[in-house]
Amino acid sequence: MNNKEKAQQLLTQMTLTEKIGQLVLCAGCNVDDKGVPDSLDLINMLREGKCGSVIVQPQDMSAAVDYMQKIAVEQTRLHIPLFINCDMIHGFETVFPIPLASACSFDTELVEKCAKASAEEAFDCGVRYTNAPMLDVSRDPRWGRIAESQGEDPYLTGEMAKAFVRGFQNDEKYVMATLKHYAGYGASEGGRDYDIVEINENTMLNTYLPPFREGVKEGADSVMTGFNALNNMPISGNKRYLKEILRDKFGFDGIVVSDAGSINEMIFYGVCKDLAECSEKAISAGVDIDLGGVSYPNGLEQSVLDGKVDEKLVNQAVLRVLEKKFELGLFENPYSNKDKSSVFSSEHLSLSEELALESAVLLKNDNVLPLSKDKKVAIIGKFALSKDFLGCWQNSSKVNDLLCLKDAFLQSNYDLVGVCNTYDAKEVESAVKDADVVVFTCGEYSDENGEARSKHDLSLKKEELDCFEYLKTLNKKIVSLVFAGRPLIISPINYGALVYCWDLGHKTADAIVKLLSGERNFSAKLAVTMPSSQGQLPIYYAKKKLGRPYQPNRSEWRFQCRYDDGCNQPLYPFGYGLSYSKFKYQNLKVESDNVKKGDNIELSIEIQNESDFDGVEIVQLYINDLVSEVVRPNRELKDFKRVFVKARSSVKVNFLIDQEKLKYYHSDGSFYADCGEFDLFVGSDSNADNCVRIKLVD
Repeated sequence: MNNKEKAQQLLTQMTLTEKIGQLVLCAGCNVDDKGVPDSLDLINMLREGKCGSVIVQPQDMSAAVDYMQKIAVEQTRLHIPLFINCDMIHGFETVFPIPLASACSFDTELVEKCAKASAEEAFDCGVRYTNAPMLDVSRDPRWGRIAESQGEDPYLTGEMAKAFVRGFQNDEKYVMATLKHYAGYGASEGGRDYDIVEINENTMLNTYLPPFREGVKEGADSVMTGFNALNNMPISGNKRYLKEILRDKFGFDGIVVSDAGSINEMIFYGVCKDLAECSEKAISAGVDIDLGGVSYPNGLEQSVLDGKVDEKLVNQAVLRVLEKKFELGLFENPYSNKDKSSVFSSEHLSLSEELALESAVLLKNDNVLPLSKDKKVAIIGKFALSKDFLGCWQNSSKVNDLLCLKDAFLQSNYDLVGVCNTYDAKEVESAVKDADVVVFTCGEYSDENGEARSKHDLSLKKEELDCFEYLKTLNKKIVSLVFAGRPLIISPINYGALVYCWDLGHKTADAIVKLLSGERNFSAKLAVTMPSSQGQLPIYYAKKKLGRPYQPNRSEWRFQCRYDDGCNQPLYPFGYGLSYSKFKYQNLKVESDNVKKGDNIELSIEIQNESDFDGVEIVQLYINDLVSEVVRPNRELKDFKRVFVKARSSVKVNFLIDQEKLKYYHSDGSFYADCGEFDLFVGSDSNADNCVRIKLVD
């Protein structure tokens, strides 16, 4: 009997109450010192078969997991095991760089390995279901949840989506991946969490939905609905986006889960009058599991009994849940593993360090770095002694098992002549007086970004800026390190050497010191545009074409898309990042400038390393469809390659462009490429100026 047949047979034995119980995901539980859940309500729900899944956190929850599973499989009528769910946004016990940082690595293979490591740790502790990856295309850093995203670009986000899915849903210790938040949630007005989203469907199809499409193609088991509405209908009740697009157009056949409480929030949206109506709208739209809400457990059963919901809809949802539980082997072994040697292992910490090394972005370097160990160094600012490098949306119990910057510098045998973890003028003056180089730290703590951490002002704090201005007067070399979960306004400290460190997880300090010393070379590129001022927000590279585009050579002309009191250009563009190597692009060639529909496009370019440092360059390919049926972006990222180039040598980089990358969604929803001319750009960032033109012909 296959899993589908097993699920169908079990379904025939279930009461309506038990069916609905499988569609309820209880959001979290506290435990006592023995690991026993302290919620009597939860325990009673488990015993009565009214809860099919529970969210836990990583802090050695194995005892609680086993306790709850024991109730489900031994004390309920049908012995159905639970889905144990966990938010693994960037790690389980071992914390990796935040997703926005890891996207800057452009290293999908390494991201996949890190996701697999997270899955291994979680699996051994009994988890089989995670609420990650987050695929919201995010273009406004005022939105705190940009930290959880893969940045502003649909293609890069889609490639990272596939890497996360492969890593979580690996062949050895499989944990269900969840693509979230479907969809458009990252475009909240004003950068405010939970605010309205107004996006036309063509833009949804071409910008905000492609990462989900790629995740579905890769086989993701679950999709989570966002808190937002589209076409004035909340996603958790939106048949158009859940059925017609997600299931019918994209072919998704897995589990749809609501975000926490998003079903009952339809009451506040004013489209439902009570919980029963919320449950009717959600189950009819195709939401299988109610996460942390109260609609399904309190409204769905009566709606079925009253004939307002066809029980067949409930059965379909329950079958999806049961089939996956059979497929994952939960009926045979629902418990945690006795061997938990994977958890916070040295191997996983090494992976965390490697990704951190590839995620910190060198933005400026006026002959300050690498930092020689014969220099006297002072560290200034709030991150000098802090260990707050793990970032938002992590729940590791190992919050102190990492180095601060001071200890990392000492461990690397630097001559550390001063440390000051404040910006107080007298203390700073004393700390830096004997230093040749000042390492200035600034930014935001982990609890200043993430969910419900929207900001209207992304400026550095006054004491940080005042301290930096004072340091500049001392005529010492300055290395600025910015720790944050989003782009901040860093124009005032764009001086000397500038590294955007993000929040890089358990090996943050180790990685940063190795990069500053030159033991490792920088390679990361920005996965999000760095604004030069607050007034530019939202800002991103893939702006759509305009009737009156900004013309830099006519900046004085008023009647174009420009500001009167500031520049259009960002401080640093998407895809930008320096290294100790100096790369030169030359000899861009295309095999044929006339390409028949259906044929691939072959492109090559030479990358020359003109420095004495071996380095990795992230070579980026952008396209521009010159004449399209609807307004399209000026350029879009369509491929990238991480290329190692030895010092004083060159390599040839080849791109094979599948014509899928020329396609887009037209006004009628069809997906194809236009015949006509395309410009292909190759370079080190989104301002790449190496260009060839091809023509696509029938």
